[in-house]
Amino acid sequence: MQTIYDKNLSVLKTKDPLLALALFHFKPNQKFEVFMDKDAANFNIIDKETNTPLFLGKPLEETMQKITDFTPYTYYPYLYFYGAGNGVFYRLMLGNSQHQRIVVIEPELEILFIILNLLDFSADILSDKIIFLYSKLCSYHLINSLFEMDKKSRIYSKVYDLHIFNPYYERYKSEILTFNQYFIKAIEHSVISVGNDTRDAITGIRQHIQNLPDTLRSPTLLNLVENLKNKDTAIIISTGPSLTKQLDLLKSIAPYATLFCIDASFPILYKHGIKPDIVFSLERVEATARFYYDTPQEAQDGVIFAITSIVHKKLKDSITKGIKQFSFRPFGYTNLFGFHQYGYIGIGMSAANMAYELIVHSRFKKCIIIGQDLSFGEDGKSHAQEAIYGSDEIKPKPLEEKIFVEKYGGGGEVETTKVWKLFLEFFEKDIAQTPYKLEVINATEGGARIHGTLEMSFKEAIASIDTSKPKKSIHLTYPSKTESKKNIQIAKQKCLDIIKYGTEKKSLIEELFLKVAKYTEELEKLNKQNKLEEINFKELTQLSNEIDTMKKLFEEKKFNDYFVDAIQSYIFHQELDIAKLVVRYTKNELETQAKQLEWIYAHKYWLFSLAGGIDCVIQTVKEALESWEAIN
Repeated sequence: MQTIYDKNLSVLKTKDPLLALALFHFKPNQKFEVFMDKDAANFNIIDKETNTPLFLGKPLEETMQKITDFTPYTYYPYLYFYGAGNGVFYRLMLGNSQHQRIVVIEPELEILFIILNLLDFSADILSDKIIFLYSKLCSYHLINSLFEMDKKSRIYSKVYDLHIFNPYYERYKSEILTFNQYFIKAIEHSVISVGNDTRDAITGIRQHIQNLPDTLRSPTLLNLVENLKNKDTAIIISTGPSLTKQLDLLKSIAPYATLFCIDASFPILYKHGIKPDIVFSLERVEATARFYYDTPQEAQDGVIFAITSIVHKKLKDSITKGIKQFSFRPFGYTNLFGFHQYGYIGIGMSAANMAYELIVHSRFKKCIIIGQDLSFGEDGKSHAQEAIYGSDEIKPKPLEEKIFVEKYGGGGEVETTKVWKLFLEFFEKDIAQTPYKLEVINATEGGARIHGTLEMSFKEAIASIDTSKPKKSIHLTYPSKTESKKNIQIAKQKCLDIIKYGTEKKSLIEELFLKVAKYTEELEKLNKQNKLEEINFKELTQLSNEIDTMKKLFEEKKFNDYFVDAIQSYIFHQELDIAKLVVRYTKNELETQAKQLEWIYAHKYWLFSLAGGIDCVIQTVKEALESWEAIN
């Protein structure tokens, strides 16, 4: 017969294999001893090294008091704790259906061993309703993954807190502070990743659709990946201040290594007689086109330009001699077209992040990074010499606004920016999540430390590259005209469906908005007349239910693919504040009614914004489709 421990461990093997392995090899009765009571829930755990109990009084009484103390958190969907105690508190908390996920970090493996032997959490572990983390196996990237695995959790960022289970765990203060910083960093990263400017997304949608005919006539991303397979070393060349000192060595090794060059580095390499294999562009802005039209056209001969479908028309048109290879970034509005052979890279925020993704997809054995400073140089320069927009394109901030990160080689810090810090975090995340053993060498020899990389000089990094024979050229294959024509027609039909579906949903949202607007106007009249006792709470409940139903649109894949990228920035930031209202505990009916009224008022603007965002996408798709007439 399967024991409680067997059930828990069996589930952990699928959810957290490292923790399951650690528990499987663990030898019990080392540091802690269990004191059982007649009541199975009233057991204590004693630290034998310090002769300290986890509970100073009766465990069950303390647990029930803690349940009472946590009454204000009744409506919190996500809760985070340091310290597992004896597990009974969490077993009881899981009885509240409002708690969608409880995360528990425990510093002592033996305590987890004891809990999982005595309490059955198997079903809740399997459903991710509770996640036990052993602190020795827990990293920033693991914490960050919590917000990636459940996107809804980041909506509750403004109500985050890391609760210390009880006084026993205060001895781990240093570790608690570290994990709290991990959570804050992960939350900040997830919130910034959403963005705060819907114009970027709208521009992306417009340019993606405008570029679709050219995209569907270009070689696919799968074709590019296939032609990069079985290659040994790729060098990512970025435009940090340190690049200048690496150019001579880069020129000497260029005939033998595959050179992945970000667009800003392309003009610099040309001036030094270095021809990259692939140049990357992923941004929407027109300014990026200058890297191409300000560089002599002969520089493009024999070069593959890996560009995303959202680039500006001027950039696309500035590439006249090289091979344009379009790919999709992993957005809903690119995924919905179904041309998966063109996707998906560019999940990061920079062309260098995109280059790394392609290296991983192509299964290179080694990746060398140069010019990836992600910080200002010692002389305050932001970019390499000869950079198109100048070596001081970005200026250091005033002292009170400066941001610092660990420096290359350790032993200090260097100044960075919010955007560079975001690029850095994407690099570290991608490196940590690389699905095979890839040797990643940071040979920048300056700037910020990129955790997960080996740090060595560029000379040392390239020493093992085979220079006995030059590398082979990369040859790509274009789709047939018949295939391209068929795909363009499919894309057009999808655009027309966005317009049709969006118009239908917008109409429903506007109808509900008018109901809410009318109700709030009536509330304001009653307030002016001092007749609040006449508020129609039955209608209020009905409207609340209708809003809840409308919010289920965000659970529909089609709605998410068509519209979320465009509207998520401002809807998300509204939801952050609405979440504070949602979790607010109410003690009586009066407080509950007041909360309902605030909730309705918050969603009046929410509905208005949602309808406006959908309309903006509809108009953008219509305008983008018009550009097809000029080229077809």
